[in-house]
Amino acid sequence: MAEEKTIKYYFFKDNLRIEQIVDDYYNYIQTIITNSTNASEEDKEEIISDVFLVIWKNRNLLDKKALLSPYIVGITKRIIYKKYKKGLIYNSLINIDENEFEIPNSFNVEKIIENKEMNDVIIKNLENLGKIESEIFTKFYFEDKAIKQIAKELNLTKSNVKVKLHRTRKKIKELLKMGGF
Repeated sequence: MAEEKTIKYYFFKDNLRIEQIVDDYYNYIQTIITNSTNASEEDKEEIISDVFLVIWKNRNLLDKKALLSPYIVGITKRIIYKKYKKGLIYNSLINIDENEFEIPNSFNVEKIIENKEMNDVIIKNLENLGKIESEIFTKFYFEDKAIKQIAKELNLTKSNVKVKLHRTRKKIKELLKMGGF
């Protein structure tokens, strides 16, 4: 991946040029997978195909002003995580942080360090927020579960989950402010 390009670059008229995305991002996705799992080559190919399929299916929802690489990182992380949860990938190193996969340059090294520090503060303080709040936050943000599913698993109402999630975000925001973020 030579340079960051906006999603608009990959459209010609109203058609997504998926072939160009494959050419530009195939190795990038493969690196993400290699750095975050011990998946077989066959599994890696399947994940890569799934990433491009998700991009294609959501082509009409893409924000054309946004960069494509963060979107690709997010999709790849979700697919890896879902396959891991289903037991389709074993020995995964699922502690994925999307900033670990960016190649640092003079413009984003400070941001990567700051994001890593911020994530560390959040994870450390989750334990202090209470069992239910911590569990809701983890399920929502790290396990990518829907509020309805979380409510069912924890035997709570959807509105209760939303309120607890909102309050937890507020507490974390305050903790980050106190930490200088």
